[in-house]
Amino acid sequence: MANAPPSPSLVDRMVARWCEADRARAFLRSDHEVIDSTTAVRSVIAERLLHDHGEAASADRDLLHAFGILGGLVGERGGSPTLAAAIVDGALESLEEALSLTDATWTGPWVLPARAALAEAFSRAQLHTAHAEATARWEYPRCAVGVAEGTVAIAAGYPDDDGDAVSAWASRVAHAAAMAGVRRAIVSGSGAAEAALADALEIAGITRVTGHAPPTRPMAWRR
Repeated sequence: MANAPPSPSLVDRMVARWCEADRARAFLRSDHEVIDSTTAVRSVIAERLLHDHGEAASADRDLLHAFGILGGLVGERGGSPTLAAAIVDGALESLEEALSLTDATWTGPWVLPARAALAEAFSRAQLHTAHAEATARWEYPRCAVGVAEGTVAIAAGYPDDDGDAVSAWASRVAHAAAMAGVRRAIVSGSGAAEAALADALEIAGITRVTGHAPPTRPMAWRR
C-alpha cells in the first residue's frame, strides 16, 4: 500500500525546524534572507522525505533535482558556502524530529547524493554570478571615459571567447554610445572584442578615431 501524503501541518513544521537549524549555522547576514526566500522548494523536499518516511526515501531524480534547485537558489541569491554546506544537515535534523527518530547518527540513502546535487548547483550558480558581474563591468558607460565633446575612449576587453556573446556586447556598447550622443570613439583593445566593436561602431554611425583629444574629465578607466 502506498504511503499516505504527509499532512500540510507536518510539512510546515519540518520546514520551520529546517530553517531554524540553518539560521543557527548562517555565516552572512544575507544567509537569513536566502533561508526565508527558499521555503517553497524546502516544502517540496520535506513533503517527499516525509511521504517516504525518511529512511526509505531514495535518491531519485525528482528529489535530487529539488536539492539542486535549492543549491542554485542559495548561490544565485548570495548565500555563503557555509550555509550551502549545512543545508542537508538541517534537513536531516528536521526530518529526524518530524519522524520522532532518536538515533542522531541515522541517515538515509538520499543524504550523500543530496549533498552532491546541492553543492554542484551552488557552485554553478556562483560561477555564473561571478561571470555576469565580470562582464557587466564592460557595459557602456562603465567601459568608457569622455575625452572631448562627443568623443569617448572605449576599452574593448570583453572577457568572453564566444563570438556571438562578443558581437552582442559590441552592439550593446555601440547602441548605448550612439544614444548618449557619441559621434567619435577611440578604441583600445585587441582581438575579437576590438574588431567586433569597430564594426558595431561603424554600423551605429560612430567614427573611430586615433590620437588623443584634451580630456574633459579625469582620464581613468571605469570598470
